[in-house]
Amino acid sequence: MPHAWIEYSKNIKDRSEIKTLKHTVYRSALESGIFPVGGVRVRSQMIDDYIVGDDHPDNSFVHIVLRIGAGRDLETKKKAADMIFEAVKAHLKPLHEAVPLAVAFEVQEMSADLNYKYNNLHEYIKNRQG
Repeated sequence: MPHAWIEYSKNIKDRSEIKTLKHTVYRSALESGIFPVGGVRVRSQMIDDYIVGDDHPDNSFVHIVLRIGAGRDLETKKKAADMIFEAVKAHLKPLHEAVPLAVAFEVQEMSADLNYKYNNLHEYIKNRQG
């Protein structure tokens, strides 16, 4: 963990900030120091059917959900969330200054009892790194 879902409105799909946003989320999650590289997943998806605010066609959005495994204290989760959101805001600043943009970010903790995994990535990554 974490798994990140990035959704964004179609009217900003060609902006460089959007094309590279998944890399910013990925890097900042790793830089937080609390997530193992083998657990990080980032998905990015354009949404072409949406209404934002007053339905003006220039209005745009980015919504990021970060789902994390259970077991970390609130201070640790908050520190990681703050770090990732600050990186997202810095990355999107040029877009934010150019168009009407609503950015939302939320962290969801997954149930420790109902979260199943079948993952051999950790072993593969460890072997590749030597």
